[in-house]
Amino acid sequence: MFENIEQAIDWIIKRRKCEHQFSDFYNYVKQLNNPQNKLKCLHVGGTNGKGSTTNYLRNILQVAGYKVGSFTSPHLVTHLDRIRINDENIDEEYFLNKCNENYKIWQEHDLTMFEIDMLISIDYFLDRNVDYVIYEVGLGGRLDATNIVNPLISVITNIDLEHTQILGDTIEKIAHEKAGIIKEKTTVVTFEKKKEALTVFEKVCNEKQSRLITTKEVTKLTDNNGISFKYDNDQYFIPTTAMYQVDNAALAIETIKQLNKENVLNIKGEDIKKGLLTNWAGRFETISKNPKIIIDGAHNVSGIEALISSLNENEEYIFIFSALSDKNYKLMLEKLIKRGEVIVTEFESDRKMKALDLAQGQDVLICHDHLIAIKYALTKNKTLIITGSLYFISLIRNYFVK
Repeated sequence: MFENIEQAIDWIIKRRKCEHQFSDFYNYVKQLNNPQNKLKCLHVGGTNGKGSTTNYLRNILQVAGYKVGSFTSPHLVTHLDRIRINDENIDEEYFLNKCNENYKIWQEHDLTMFEIDMLISIDYFLDRNVDYVIYEVGLGGRLDATNIVNPLISVITNIDLEHTQILGDTIEKIAHEKAGIIKEKTTVVTFEKKKEALTVFEKVCNEKQSRLITTKEVTKLTDNNGISFKYDNDQYFIPTTAMYQVDNAALAIETIKQLNKENVLNIKGEDIKKGLLTNWAGRFETISKNPKIIIDGAHNVSGIEALISSLNENEEYIFIFSALSDKNYKLMLEKLIKRGEVIVTEFESDRKMKALDLAQGQDVLICHDHLIAIKYALTKNKTLIITGSLYFISLIRNYFVK
């Protein structure tokens, strides 16, 4: 029995490392009569941009007047922000009650943190009568806890090398895992353009009698307040200077257009445009204007490349970098070093990399304490960018954004 929300969340987080087969969870949910099938879901997977695409989709649906549930990870502020309805986190009392009602049977079935969160989200969204739910894949796709849903549409952002020990060490192998979210006779939308990934998607879609849609070309025009871009003969604007968000926004636009074509939705073009006027915390987010501090959740090589592509050529930068041990931190650092001075640091995590290990063979400064690293970086009178891990920037964001 948990006396408060902190105890419940602490217990759940400790179950992160529980390991069993996806089929065990699938069969357990089947015993519950598959309650997730009562929800109207959109399923978002891919390597980078899942959270941002989910955010754009949620906001577009909200602007159109729908009550929208969303399930994302990792959290930025509190564990509860993984499960949201519109802009509100799951109710603390509801979360606590669900834990107290079910923790014994969850323990008996050895459920993981993600599986428990998934079950709570399903009950919450059903009890609150949401119109639509957007589920973001946690890891991979084929064996992810979210893959119990039968979505109206599957969305795959892009494919790049990540979690290679789990998902495979080639684009094709990772694409196969990500394509695991494709269900029978559904539409699949992606902004991926790599032939080796698209070949996998096409093969799976043919097997499942599903339809693959790739986003159209985007024409970009930036200004100081954001990015204007043309997609499918319409003009759009997003209030960010992060160039990589254009692909995520275009993917959200195409997803809504496909659902409109299938008569699932009837969302006006103006509502799509209004829905894009949102920012996703932790993605090229300015948390201080003077001094200028930006946090970005880039946590793999392609994410770092996307971050660098958004930088102003005439601006000087200093980076603070930390990463988890299962990332290609060496190549990530090599790319950052070419763009400015880099300080490597560390943060508390069971998968953390020590600053000394991160720095091996690299032309970087080392500072074990990330707060001291920030104080030092601010003496340089350059724009400070903090990146390398979503978990790391969550910690930094909570420090700055009270």
